[in-house]
Amino acid sequence: MKTPGLVKFSDFELDVDRYQLRRAGQEVRLEHKPMELLILLAERGGELVARAEIVRALWGANSFRDTENGLNTVVRKIRIALDEDPANPQYVKTVKGKGYRLDGIVAPPAAESQSGPTTAVRVIVLPFANMTGDPAQDSFCDALAAETSATLGALRPGQFMVIARTTAARYRRTEKSIAEIARELGVDYVLEGSLTQEGERFRILAQLIRCADQVQVWGHAHEPMSRGALDIQKEIGAALVAEVTPTLTEQQQMMLARRLPVEPAAHDAYLRGRYFWYRRVHFDAAFAAHHAIGGEDFFRSRAYFESAVELDPTYALGYVGLSNFHGSTVVHGLYPPEQGWPLARVAAERALELDPGLPEAHHAMAAVHYFYDWDWRKAEAEFLEALRLNPSYPEARRLYARLLLAVGREPEGHAQMKRAELIDPLAFKGSRAFGLVLSGRHDEVMKEYFSGERSERSPLIYQLLATAFEIKGLFKEAMEATTEALVSCGGHTRAQAIRAQWESGGHDAVLRWLLEDLLVRHRMGYTSPLLLAEIYARLARPSEMFHWLEAALADRSSRLCELRSNPWFQRYLSAGQFRSVIKRAGF
Repeated sequence: MKTPGLVKFSDFELDVDRYQLRRAGQEVRLEHKPMELLILLAERGGELVARAEIVRALWGANSFRDTENGLNTVVRKIRIALDEDPANPQYVKTVKGKGYRLDGIVAPPAAESQSGPTTAVRVIVLPFANMTGDPAQDSFCDALAAETSATLGALRPGQFMVIARTTAARYRRTEKSIAEIARELGVDYVLEGSLTQEGERFRILAQLIRCADQVQVWGHAHEPMSRGALDIQKEIGAALVAEVTPTLTEQQQMMLARRLPVEPAAHDAYLRGRYFWYRRVHFDAAFAAHHAIGGEDFFRSRAYFESAVELDPTYALGYVGLSNFHGSTVVHGLYPPEQGWPLARVAAERALELDPGLPEAHHAMAAVHYFYDWDWRKAEAEFLEALRLNPSYPEARRLYARLLLAVGREPEGHAQMKRAELIDPLAFKGSRAFGLVLSGRHDEVMKEYFSGERSERSPLIYQLLATAFEIKGLFKEAMEATTEALVSCGGHTRAQAIRAQWESGGHDAVLRWLLEDLLVRHRMGYTSPLLLAEIYARLARPSEMFHWLEAALADRSSRLCELRSNPWFQRYLSAGQFRSVIKRAGF
């Protein structure tokens, strides 16, 4: 079931997003483990949660603690906080020999359950139609819609929920009516637009439709394109706010002005750079690095981001783009950490200096703290600030959820994943699958996605299925998912080579071929030592695995921040040598 942001039982309120328990409006203090268990029970809406599942969620699958007494202590602390009689509890009920459930949950009204945890007005910005006849303008049209979504999401945090660009992209060139889109996504307003060309002149046309009665509440045309790309976001924001509330406040007008550059051409460059960055960043970084999936889109984005800051050195979003580029290329295995992350930090700091209220800048700094500094406290503070400034920011929610899962705060992590699903309902499957893989819930990944339509699977879905199948010992399915993922990324030659290895020697032959490929790449240039540690783990060769884990620590390999939840190392969690590595990675 979808977890509401606010769970009510009796005169208690459990605010999942704030990680807070209140009674009659007053906060009730609750320690970390009891709060995690209470959230987990609330997630199930009154259903029984088995003791084994609770132990795994609170202490991990390979805990060395006395979890029997630990769980009893956690339950006792919850009951004390709820002022319950332990002999006759009213809320946290024990099912002897089975587990626990939370009774007395008040079901939200029907309207609330459909719209999510807030009463925010829901808006979707559809991909702008390219009517120029020039395919080269497709990227600009997509990026203009994405940036308009980001602007609106930050305009009235908590009042507007802007459906993410990845879900909106499913409606590119759709024949569905506004009414059908509104019904499928439960949105209140739809913004649609187009780019046309007459001779040398471009025009941007846009209209804002109120779904309830199909009335156009605003419409306009702009030319030339570069200036129109700026003006249209200002006018769309003003029109939407005027429709919902009386007027834009002075603070909101300043926010819009800060977000947009002085030089219109800088904005065009940023939009094009963001388009190419988005095309590449949503791959599984581990899979992409193992299989040397090219970073051409990343490098194309860099050229545009650099152009944006050259055209306007005061444009904060341009520096955010550069920070994203430098960080992402390291995580995806294209550069060593010491080469990319210091540059990512400098760019993020410059963006924050130019605009401390820019959500994307806080998200960029959070990524530096998470992947490079391994400073969970600072990373969390930056994620929360980004989400305070723009609650409709799915990338921030997804990466924040990964942090929570990586440090063992699973109920909170899955709550954030579910909030992101409200914002990005159609394109969220891969993100949630990633969360399930990090949580070790591989059966759920296979159950939820293996039976789906092939046409609906993105490269990320295939990449994650490959991991889930291999972990569960379904090696033929893992090979097929791997080759499907590679084909969907254009890696036909590599897919054929892996299939040939499978046919000649099965799963072991594939792994040995992958190892040899990694060693060759390591001799020729930079290859993250964590990749070699992972392949040796998959081959069950711990001596070599620990050698390369030590090298990964020295390298500050970015994905070590998710070492405890990395699926390839789960069998080694109980080893003292591995616990030493985990400790030195900041856990």
